[in-house]
Amino acid sequence: MTMPMASSPLSRPGIAGRALGALFAVLALACFGFSLANAAQAAGLTGIHGTLTVERCSQHSTGGRGHSSTTECAGTFRSDDGVVVAEDATVRAALAVGGKVPVQRSGDSYVRTGFGEITRWIAASFGGWLLLAIGVPFAVTGVLPRSGGQFSLISRSISGTRAGTVRKWLFLGGLAGAAVCLYLTWTF
Repeated sequence: MTMPMASSPLSRPGIAGRALGALFAVLALACFGFSLANAAQAAGLTGIHGTLTVERCSQHSTGGRGHSSTTECAGTFRSDDGVVVAEDATVRAALAVGGKVPVQRSGDSYVRTGFGEITRWIAASFGGWLLLAIGVPFAVTGVLPRSGGQFSLISRSISGTRAGTVRKWLFLGGLAGAAVCLYLTWTF
């Protein structure tokens, strides 16, 4: 005779579970802030608009099993009005040496401009929605998961509640928003 497998009991609600929910909220806010600031910069709302003339490019390995790498090109930045010239400007993109690319300068950072770049950064902001959706069950229940199975139990425990509905719409909205923005990024 086989016994049904008992689900692992949830730990008691406490400050640790709520702190985990708050951590996800802080990470979501950081994701919103970083990506929307870069979207505003790519749209030309902040910073100094100009052109980067590419002089050299290099690839940097980001490690891991996939051996992914990031291409960074450097060269001279010249503002549209000619007032600002910086010879040490860098931008993350695979560009042809000698090519010119429109960029926006803000402080020491440079972001490519254009519709595709704007939608790419907005897509990243939808990642904040997903982070927020992951943290909702912990913030609401106060339960800190001790395993992956407990995460599922905690998530199911708020199913059918207002918090569950909010979590569902944050998750679906984040996925849909990111998908639409990434489609627009690759289209333009």
